[in-house]
Amino acid sequence: MEKIFFKLKKRKDGNKLCSGTSGMIRNIIERNYSDIKTAAALVCLKHHKSPKSYRTALRVLDGYKKLPFKEKDSVEIAYPYKRKSFSPYLLIGSAIVLSLLPKSEIKTVFHGENLPVSTTKDIFDYLDISTVSNEDSYNMLKNLNVGFFNRKLFLPQLSSINHIRIDLNINDIFCHIEKYLNPLSSDFAIGGVKNSRQLLFYKNMLEGRYKRFALVEDREGFPDITSSTSVYIFGDREEIIEVDLSVFGGKSFLYKKLDLSEHIDFIKDLLGKKLPEYEPLLHINSGLLLYLKDVVNDLKEGFELSRELFRKYDYLQVLKNIQKYSEYLNYKNIYEL
Repeated sequence: MEKIFFKLKKRKDGNKLCSGTSGMIRNIIERNYSDIKTAAALVCLKHHKSPKSYRTALRVLDGYKKLPFKEKDSVEIAYPYKRKSFSPYLLIGSAIVLSLLPKSEIKTVFHGENLPVSTTKDIFDYLDISTVSNEDSYNMLKNLNVGFFNRKLFLPQLSSINHIRIDLNINDIFCHIEKYLNPLSSDFAIGGVKNSRQLLFYKNMLEGRYKRFALVEDREGFPDITSSTSVYIFGDREEIIEVDLSVFGGKSFLYKKLDLSEHIDFIKDLLGKKLPEYEPLLHINSGLLLYLKDVVNDLKEGFELSRELFRKYDYLQVLKNIQKYSEYLNYKNIYEL
């Protein structure tokens, strides 16, 4: 059996491999370790978990992102890469609603990856939205105010160890930080936390990474507001927003596993105005996006603005237009090859 230990050694370029979190992250994604040693390193990093070390890991990963574009005024939506079958993806619906704001104040950035496990399949794969280059994803964001980015394209080194992480099956360091890869260096972000302990951890981990970010307390750790809850805002200002669903009407989303067809049907039915009982949740999430960006003065004003937009347009057709635009970009790339 291979011996597992970590120490300084020479790289091919003659430089020494660094010790500590930054060095281990570099060695993992540059594949300087064997698969067994990579798994051991992931276990080691999990047991030496701290906001500071995870913040260091994020900075290391920033140096490997293959994206020459920046859109600092955008909002990163930090969906987990694992266990996505539980999420209603309300923020995708909210992003599509707000994409038609006259002045394009809200540009939302989604990222993920279709891993070889069905429960981690990305919702934008379900929606038939797929881009074959980082440039296409960026063009979609610029033209439609919603962008979907594939980690295999913008951070392929991290994707190269998927098989090890899946076999290891632990909540490793990347489970916590990959949500916040921030492909376009967005100044704003929305994430989720399960409890007050996670809240403090993520607050400290993300300190200085964004101008302003919101953390939604949710029992599954998703960024969507699905019921009455608390929203914590950090960065250039700090505040707590208590969301009382009874004020807005509607009903809570009861978490359950959604298969592929249920996921897409839920989003289509919601945008197609067939689920009026969940529309208040859609507009509350829109309100958070608007408030985070200072487009409105409070969540209630954002709720009303979203509801007014929703009345005006056929958002199922807007979703179809986004899908057609994605198809156009793919055909264009194939034609140019």
